[in-house]
Amino acid sequence: MERYVEVSTAPVRSLRDVARQLDLSRHEAALFYGQLSKVTGYSKSTLHRALTGKRCPWEVVEAIANACGANVSEIEEAWLSVQGPPSPVPSGPNPNAINTWKDLSSAMQALLTRSGMSLRQLESRAGFGKLPRTTVNEVLRGKRQPREEMLLSFVRTLDGEGELSAWTAAWRRVRASRGAGWIKPHQTMFVTPSPRILSVLGDIDMSEANCLAELVDNFIDACVEDGEPAGETPRISISFEKEAAQRRQDAVVIRDNGPGMDYETLTHAVALSWVGRARKKGLSLGFSMATARLGRHITIRSAKIDSPAWTVVTIDIPSMNRSGKWEVPVVSQEKVESGDHGTEITIRGLREPWRESKGEMLCAHLGDLYSYPIRSGRLAIEVNGRQVSPRRPCIWGENRSVPRRGGDVGAMVKIDVPLSDAALCLDCERLNPLNSIACEYCENSDLVVQRRRVWGWIGVQRYAHSSDYGIDFVRNGRKILRRDKSLFSWRDPESSVAIQEYPLELGNRGRIVGEIHCDHVPVTYKKDDFDRNGNEWQAVVAIVRGEGPLRPILRRRSGYPESSSPLSEIFKGFYRNDPGLKWLTPGDGRRAIHSQTVEWARLFHDGVMEYQSDEVWYRAAQAHDRIATSGGSGWDPHDHVMDG
Repeated sequence: MERYVEVSTAPVRSLRDVARQLDLSRHEAALFYGQLSKVTGYSKSTLHRALTGKRCPWEVVEAIANACGANVSEIEEAWLSVQGPPSPVPSGPNPNAINTWKDLSSAMQALLTRSGMSLRQLESRAGFGKLPRTTVNEVLRGKRQPREEMLLSFVRTLDGEGELSAWTAAWRRVRASRGAGWIKPHQTMFVTPSPRILSVLGDIDMSEANCLAELVDNFIDACVEDGEPAGETPRISISFEKEAAQRRQDAVVIRDNGPGMDYETLTHAVALSWVGRARKKGLSLGFSMATARLGRHITIRSAKIDSPAWTVVTIDIPSMNRSGKWEVPVVSQEKVESGDHGTEITIRGLREPWRESKGEMLCAHLGDLYSYPIRSGRLAIEVNGRQVSPRRPCIWGENRSVPRRGGDVGAMVKIDVPLSDAALCLDCERLNPLNSIACEYCENSDLVVQRRRVWGWIGVQRYAHSSDYGIDFVRNGRKILRRDKSLFSWRDPESSVAIQEYPLELGNRGRIVGEIHCDHVPVTYKKDDFDRNGNEWQAVVAIVRGEGPLRPILRRRSGYPESSSPLSEIFKGFYRNDPGLKWLTPGDGRRAIHSQTVEWARLFHDGVMEYQSDEVWYRAAQAHDRIATSGGSGWDPHDHVMDG
């Protein structure tokens, strides 16, 4: 038996009245925006528009009503009653009149408009992977040319089987027209893979998520070298495209709006990436490893804004392995729009099937890795049309502090330590003295000035957790180490024994966190760690942690003077999790409420407004002291869990 939530029966006069009914249903169903987003598949901003009376498609309203258990037919009747008069249904396009790519994209747009479907509905009706809405949107805007299989799937989904032959003829007519979308072959270029690449092409130990992150890194490097797109936020989209008829056609497509590369730059960069040269115009050794790990057939399409055509490079690894000739065909393809620019990487012959469930995990992974550039507005990432949200730190505000001997200790310590410049080798990525003529490690003379700076912050999380704490170390916008705990241990130089200094309380819960940027420190080729034996990493550790133990008693016993390092300061103020304001820990008058604060952190990450500041946590710590001192029940922090 279906459960309907009772809603107001007051007369409906506007969309705002419909929104009130929906929002009442949401409160009755005890759903937060984050939970509703997961159930409906729509973003929190889209849901907020619908629930505050902004104009939105019916499918959004319907999804909310279904999720909240409201009577959908009543909601639909109310929604229709406040809509304007229906627009006339446009006539269907004539495929026989299509002669250019522009004609084709306009006809497809007309067909979609006539159907009344949204791109989301179209994607769902066509079946997973056949018509990704990001790809379809670019085709409809004339930003890319559709494949024949995609066009037929588009027409079949919207218009049935009736005129498929006419649409097929139209696609082939446009394709054959040299005046629209011409393709000019170039001479085949040869690449000579380094033995390092050949040895790992078949079995590279990199996760799919980190392979895609490597391609994001190449985009960031290209924007840094050539400058961000004028008037645009640097944006990269990752989409999975599936062709049911032929598994080899399953593809991951990575597109960006970056500066792009012309023929000379792209071919030079591809050649250098395969011989193991370091970063060059957005391509690197990691680029070759990542693309080869993801799939066997790689197509790179790139153009600068002033280039008349796209340069297209195709790398077919199985064919090159079979023939022993590492030939790479290169062609130029006319732009649909003269102002198009950026790079598109299509990888087919995937080594592992790309299931729909991976999309959400990839969003979370990339939102964590690139939290800083996304939340600061310097990067936008989409996965299958879904905007990637940054993992924001849930920390106490800079204005919070605790009293300690010698003065108050703030809940955040900022770090900004400039270091002397060095000369970076573009071959081996080692740092050399600034005035070096050649690299002292590989003797390469291709050196550039590397600015060196360690900056960021060390702070205190609003909740204690057994694993979700530690310091993030960031290089060029990407977290290389996430929630790293290595600086919480000290190795006694005499006994070489590692002593864990934090956390030491029962339950092993920690809440010291941080974000340290050190763009100059070398990393492993998989970018999963820094070169911890190098002087650059050791200098970062000295700045953040200092020398010797964190614990004052152990420092004195070991002969170290008092430390003023950022981590030592935070440790001094917050190494315990006792409830109350003395340690900034929420409590209920008897004990710390760790499980409750973890739940509040989930609401923080879900975007619930009340939990964005640290006020709820602070009031709970304050109430603990009042209850513990005067008795009584006082303020109950549990009352606020269902608000908002």
